[in-house]
Amino acid sequence: MQATFQAITQIVRAVGHDGFPSIAARALCELTSFELATIVVHHRRTGPSLVFDNFACSGDRMGLQNYLSITHRINPVLQRFSKPGAVRASDYRSTPAPDLRTTPYIRKTSEEELGFLTLGWPANLEEIGLYFDGVGGIVEFCVYRERARTPAPRHTLHALNLLCEPVAAAFGSHDAFTRIGISFGGLSSRERQVAELMLQGCTSEAIALRLQISCHTVKDYRKQIFRKLGISCLAELFALARRPSSSPPHQGGVAPTP
Repeated sequence: MQATFQAITQIVRAVGHDGFPSIAARALCELTSFELATIVVHHRRTGPSLVFDNFACSGDRMGLQNYLSITHRINPVLQRFSKPGAVRASDYRSTPAPDLRTTPYIRKTSEEELGFLTLGWPANLEEIGLYFDGVGGIVEFCVYRERARTPAPRHTLHALNLLCEPVAAAFGSHDAFTRIGISFGGLSSRERQVAELMLQGCTSEAIALRLQISCHTVKDYRKQIFRKLGISCLAELFALARRPSSSPPHQGGVAPTP
């Protein structure tokens, strides 16, 4: 339980910072003792976008590109997704395996967890991950390691299930911070935090408690936010937050909702 708490603490503290995806991935790898990680957002209208991966260290990025381009369509976890949670890839083994004539870039093999392998993907990996709604689609947050004689213990999957809801909330908050950072250029990281909490309906007292600062400091931040944005009230802040932005997202941020 302590390790689970530490993992979510690391992730929550990273919300609003450029390194959020890599910090979140590192936290899950440390919790599960897995080495590799990917974070992919499967947008409902435009398909998948890669938020984070550390596959460069394994030299197998071609498989990741093939997955994003083609084989995500036959991911059985996504096909059967109905509620958020932690899953083992091995529990979704396809029977029969996809038809090679209609699904390019795969190789059938009984040695892999799903019964097939995306071409270029690292072989002989154990995969577990979190799937949840967020950021305009389904977030696929998976970790991988070389498959051992025994799979990851049940308590590891239980720990990931406990993390699912707070991790989903953290991704939602970070997405909001990223969009605010795009629309509200010129605000500091702390000012963006205060602005996001204001948009969530938090009072100055609630913001002070959440950020562990004084109410006086919160009020100073509010004044700075309004001054920098050229607005005078909370209603104008909401209007500005809803305004479409043409600026690019922050480096390392979760891909914005298309």
